[in-house]
Amino acid sequence: MRLSTRTALLVMICLLANGSLLYSQKGMRKATKAVAPTTVVATVGSEQILYRDVERAYQKNLTRRDTPFSSIARDTALDFITLYANYRLKVADARDRGIDKEQAVIDDIASNRKLLSETWYFDKAFADARIDELAKRRTQELKIGIILCAVQLPGRTTWDTAASLAKARAVIAALGKGADFAAIARDSSDDRETGQNGGALPWISGGSIIKAVEDEAYGLKVGTHSAMPVETRFGYFVVTVLDRQPRAVVKFRHILLQKKDGRDSIASDRLADSLIAVLRNAKDASQRFGELATAFSDDNVSAPKGGYLGSPYSRSGGMESNNARLAPAFEEALFALQDGKISGRVYTPFGVHIIIRDSTRLPDPIMERDNAKRSYRRLYFEEDKRALYDSLKIAGGFRWVDASREALLRAIDTTKNSSDTSWWKDIPTSLATQALYLLPTGEITVGGFADSLRLRSDMRGYSLNRAGFERAMTKIVDPVVLQQATANLEQQYEDFAALVREFNDGILLFKVEEQEVWSKLKFDTTDARVFFDSTRSRWMTEQRYTLREIFVLSDSASASISQRLKAGEDFTSLAGASTQRAGMREKNGSLGTVSPRTSSAARAIEERSTERPVAEGSWIGPVKDERGWMFVKLERVVAPRQKTFEEALPELATAYQDALQQSLTATWLDRVRTRHPVTMNWTAIDAIWKSTARKKK
Repeated sequence: MRLSTRTALLVMICLLANGSLLYSQKGMRKATKAVAPTTVVATVGSEQILYRDVERAYQKNLTRRDTPFSSIARDTALDFITLYANYRLKVADARDRGIDKEQAVIDDIASNRKLLSETWYFDKAFADARIDELAKRRTQELKIGIILCAVQLPGRTTWDTAASLAKARAVIAALGKGADFAAIARDSSDDRETGQNGGALPWISGGSIIKAVEDEAYGLKVGTHSAMPVETRFGYFVVTVLDRQPRAVVKFRHILLQKKDGRDSIASDRLADSLIAVLRNAKDASQRFGELATAFSDDNVSAPKGGYLGSPYSRSGGMESNNARLAPAFEEALFALQDGKISGRVYTPFGVHIIIRDSTRLPDPIMERDNAKRSYRRLYFEEDKRALYDSLKIAGGFRWVDASREALLRAIDTTKNSSDTSWWKDIPTSLATQALYLLPTGEITVGGFADSLRLRSDMRGYSLNRAGFERAMTKIVDPVVLQQATANLEQQYEDFAALVREFNDGILLFKVEEQEVWSKLKFDTTDARVFFDSTRSRWMTEQRYTLREIFVLSDSASASISQRLKAGEDFTSLAGASTQRAGMREKNGSLGTVSPRTSSAARAIEERSTERPVAEGSWIGPVKDERGWMFVKLERVVAPRQKTFEEALPELATAYQDALQQSLTATWLDRVRTRHPVTMNWTAIDAIWKSTARKKK
């Protein structure tokens, strides 16, 4: 059976199987001095289990990724080492059986190594550093201005590179002589939308705008501008930094007053002034603000929540919930406030606002790195990856043979694409054998390239022109470039070598456990009955209650029912006449025999019984429940009893399978230990955990 990449990943995550690794961190002690990573803590046959291997496995759980293995309790550590040794026993048995020599496994290992190496290489080559840079940038936010120089070619939608570059240089020269940036942007920017605003953009932070412009902005000081034009696919930009501030995430509320119901703008202003005066004289302005917002605000969304719009806000990111931006005047007023302070009147197209800035927090570094990673992958990763491939090709000597490419373009109909069934027939035989593209390990001939275009299903539809050839050759050559770049990753990065071993061992573990455990987990009714008989005390019904209920919605109805019951009215008759739970009057409030797991009335009886036993025939209430109040009469207690085999089967089947799995695993491991004895290195263990009290396994 072949393992999918997804399955292999799951196997790696669950290397030490059966959930036993989810140890509590109770009993943790202060870490001892650093332990040498190569300290041998145990041996499995001839294999040494090193401290670093066990610690790496222990830290796989994200909740303890920074927890030194030496800091946990000794008994917990010994249990974990034993579990890790069992995992190594299984892998050793897989190798004894020759599973690692099976072609399907070899193919899976090669496929997984390719997948791992690509991700690892790109991360180490550029992604990790770029993400760290973005995360750092996200702690700052910039107010910047831009001027776009993209001179359109006459009658075309593309822009003239030479004319655009000349224009950008002229803009920089003018700025150098003291010209006003905003005035030039309004007059000359080819981005009319930002130009009308003097080139000013909303506040940005890492991952907000195109990479080249962001890189330029974060490299400038406030009040300075680009020394050279910034080239992008949209044209050339000239950038200036207007302001730079620590990125703040603020929580705020507002009161909105609009013209309505005969209230004109003057009346709205007067009302706003009155509310501001009340707030500034209030002992608890924050609480009073919420009350006034609920009473007076015309914002139907925030008014019921005391003026809160439902999400904190930052200038560069907008609302955390949906990235929505506040009106510029509102945003400016909000960030001019200190925490706990009330604004004056703030005007936006929506009306007049009163704002309170409740609190401010700085970005969380861990969260911001996660956000930076998502932004980077979405915005910049593919561009950086392409640049890396191009640089590797230049360094490695990958290149076109220009003469052969030009001859090929002359020989074929360049208006067609590779889906055409006969385009390649125009290639002369003498040209087909010529080298078209050179690689460090050989060459791709014209005929070989043509065969790829016409025979590979993933290369159908490529244009038969210079640009199409470039895309097609990129698809052919990129895997070769990556294979060459990642050939020695195990030697370069110890962590990568360990990761590959874990994936490979995970595949072996999956295969050998399939043979020894999972294929043998068959439900045998006779054996299950034996298991049931040996564990009868586990299979009991729960205590249940036969109940009758009166449910009412209001406090006044609850008080009335309480008085009538205390006066001696019959519970059943009163339930039939007064209960307000749908469909229950016809049943005179009878709930039948119910469990505390499924019935709030039964839970109420059980909770009351912890204080004082509720006698059969008596009632309790009123008890708050959902939207109202309930009175519950206990008619009978149904005591727990022994379940039959059939009744216990839904729960028993899982327990039986677990027990069978544990038995099969234990028997299997006992066999393997005869070939690969497990030995604890007590000298090292005692030194690490500072104890001579041994817990032998």
